[in-house]
Amino acid sequence: MKRLIVNADDFGRTRGVNAGVVEAHLFGIVTSATVMVLEPAAEEGVADVRRRAPRLSLGLHFVLTGGGHPASSPDRVPSLLVDGRFRRFPVDLPSELPAEEVARELDAQLSFFEQMAGVPPTHIDSHHHSALHPSVERVFARTAVRFEIPVRASSVAAREDLRGAGARTPDRFVDGFYGEGATAANLLSIVAALGDETAELMCHPGYADERLLSSSSYARERERERALLCDPEVKSLVAREGVRLISFREL
Repeated sequence: MKRLIVNADDFGRTRGVNAGVVEAHLFGIVTSATVMVLEPAAEEGVADVRRRAPRLSLGLHFVLTGGGHPASSPDRVPSLLVDGRFRRFPVDLPSELPAEEVARELDAQLSFFEQMAGVPPTHIDSHHHSALHPSVERVFARTAVRFEIPVRASSVAAREDLRGAGARTPDRFVDGFYGEGATAANLLSIVAALGDETAELMCHPGYADERLLSSSSYARERERERALLCDPEVKSLVAREGVRLISFREL
C-alpha cells in the first residue's frame, strides 16, 4: 500500500508559519507537523491546532542548533552551548557530544511539548537534521523506544541504525520539496513515484510575516510551498495514484 506522511517542519516559529501549516492541513495534503517548542509562537499555535485542527498530528522538532537558548539550564548542558546559546549550524557541533546532556535537553523539550499540548508528541524529528549527528542519533533511538513513538530517519543509514535500535521510522524520507525543488512539477513527480511503502515528505509551508523575514533565509519560499500543498491538482493525483495520506499517529 502507498502511504504518505506529509510533515510540516518549524511549527511555532512564527504566527505566519503556524497559519500556513494549519491552512496546508485543512485545505491541502499536510498530515503532521513538528513543533519548535522554544519559539515564541509555539504555545499559541499548539492551542490553535487543538481547537481548529485536532486531526493534525503534532510532534517535536528537536532544536540543538540555530543560535537560540536551550530549554535546560545552561549549566546542565554546557557542551551543547557557546556563550549560553546553541551553535548556529550542525557543522559547528563537536564530533562528540555527551549523551547525558543531549538526553537532558531532549527530555526538557519533550516536557515543554507536553505542557503545551497536554499529550506526548506523536513523533520526533530535528531542526537542521541534527539527529544525523552520531551522538544525537543514539539518544533519539533510546528516547523513541522509551516513549514508544516514531522518529524521522533523514538518511538510509540513519533508518537502518534507528530501526536496529528498536525505533520506528517511515520506510523512506523525501526532502526534495525544498528551495528550488518546491515546484508543482516536482511535487507531482514525488507523488507519482511513490511505491508500496510508507514515505515521509518534509515540507515548510507558511506565511512570510515580519518576524520570519527578519530571522530566516527561507521565508518567501514557504508561501510557495503552502500554495502548492493546497493545489487541487496535487490532491487529485494523490487520489488517482491510490496514495493514502496518513499521519505519524498511524505509524
